[in-house]
Amino acid sequence: MPTAIVTGGSTGIGAATVKALAKRGYDVAFTYLRSEKEAESVVKEASGYGVRILSARADASSWDQMRAFADEVRRVFGKVDALVANAGGLPQRRTLEESDLDYWKALIDLNLTSAYIATKLFVPMMERGVVVYVSSVAAYTGGGRGAFVYAAAKAGLLGLTRALAKELGPRGVRVVAVLPGLIDTPFHNKANTGDIETWARNMVYMKRVGRPGEVAEVIAFLVSEGASYINGAFIDVNGGWYG
Repeated sequence: MPTAIVTGGSTGIGAATVKALAKRGYDVAFTYLRSEKEAESVVKEASGYGVRILSARADASSWDQMRAFADEVRRVFGKVDALVANAGGLPQRRTLEESDLDYWKALIDLNLTSAYIATKLFVPMMERGVVVYVSSVAAYTGGGRGAFVYAAAKAGLLGLTRALAKELGPRGVRVVAVLPGLIDTPFHNKANTGDIETWARNMVYMKRVGRPGEVAEVIAFLVSEGASYINGAFIDVNGGWYG
């Protein structure tokens, strides 16, 4: 069976991705940080597809914790076919004036360094494979008030996508980015986004909020053989949000 890694796989887009890949016959290993009960629920549901599911509490921005997770993945599965670097978030909004260097570093680590760490650890386990970075529409729009560091980190993922698509493509590893828009996930509660239904009615062409499963289905396609000639691409999943 093919093996997939999902960072931040206990809730939202990450959880939906674990389930979507399990449904397609992937063994899946995923990380979570605080949502232990949610992680247990994901393991139970995804295991129902007859595949192996491994969950581990690990800070995706910690080299040591992720290296321990990678060691366990190598021991249990031996190889990796797909990596979905999904871990990230906006736990606190601050403007430039309100920010400091510690705030900058923390959000960059959470949203960008975490993707580097996962890539550095898991690409060596791939003979051929796919890396999917979960970026954000904020990479284009700059995000809402107080999201400038988050937007910068998510834009950084796009640069990482293009650079590594070029570097890893010749060895059979594709690298792509998915840019979700307003998706109904716990992210918006933590980020104090406000009424996302109103945001969607005012800004999204389809006049509704997206579902985590709609993003997960795109990710599942991108790691499949059906997407074998898609490399270095940025895929918008936002219902139409282009100003």
